Amino acid sequence: MTSSALSSPPRRTYLEIIKECDNFPYPEIGNTSAYEEQVNSLWKFYLPEDSRPHGFMLDSVVEKMPWTENFRIVPSSKEIHLIQKTSPSWEGLCSDSIDALLDNARAMEAFPKLGRKRDEKYSIVGAKFPIGIERSASSLFGIIGQGVHMTVYSRTKSGLKFWIPRRNLNKSTYPGMLDNAVAGGVAAGETPFGCLVRESSEESGIPEQYVREHAKAGGTVTWFNISDLRAGGEIGLMNPGVLFVYDLEISEDVVLKPVDGDIHAFHLMDVDEVKTSIEEGKFKPSSANVMIDFFVRHSIITAEADKDYVDIVSRLHRRLGFPTSPQCY
Repeated sequence: MTSSALSSPPRRTYLEIIKECDNFPYPEIGNTSAYEEQVNSLWKFYLPEDSRPHGFMLDSVVEKMPWTENFRIVPSSKEIHLIQKTSPSWEGLCSDSIDALLDNARAMEAFPKLGRKRDEKYSIVGAKFPIGIERSASSLFGIIGQGVHMTVYSRTKSGLKFWIPRRNLNKSTYPGMLDNAVAGGVAAGETPFGCLVRESSEESGIPEQYVREHAKAGGTVTWFNISDLRAGGEIGLMNPGVLFVYDLEISEDVVLKPVDGDIHAFHLMDVDEVKTSIEEGKFKPSSANVMIDFFVRHSIITAEADKDYVDIVSRLHRRLGFPTSPQCY
């Protein structure tokens, strides 16, 4: 056996890779026990004037959180309710209540891995009014995260070539793993395409006008992930997510280079190299799903070539169970 064979990570199927990211149990027909056990172990997070839960919280998070008078805790049904204040502008005060709670949590060092406060919030997806949670703390509440990812590629005589970045080795989340050429979270008040334009310039130096004229929307990729050590922060947090995916074709003479500190280096890879890297688990899990989705949409993965095709496609577009619009369930 060669030394390269000894050093190569074991390969997995695309479906196995997708399941690594989308690892929250499903209510399988005839076997709902794993799903029910998981759901029953979690606390549901509610907003005022809204009967729909918007997130799942762990016992450990609920126990450590220094709850204030702005929240009602219902142990019998494992519910956390953000209380509506008696003010005509109560909707705008809801974010303030969450901010104050998180300030207390940081002051008490309730969550050592929470990290510093950042001047960026993520919207609570599906809320009936504008409300956000500070970015680094959003996973504590188990709300849906929104992001944009774009695959950047060129057509060459030898086939498609992809610009694949390696994440900075010092990043707190998924350090050193491969990623999509453009990737970032959608901030509160920001549209997915607006986020894409901003991130393209900040991370990859792709001109705004070129992105606006040539980026093609490819739909969404969704998953429900239970975090592991690589994700940073508390282990086992609930992370339902939706990515708005885009494709961008560029000339083969264009070279992408890192602009900010998030990217260690860009690599130009052909289809087989990307496939191998996915199968060996070298991609950040959600980014691997985006690449697999690209391969499906561009007929690189087909029903004829992969026996798991139907499950691959369906698992890339999971219904998350939480509202994704103000009118949703």
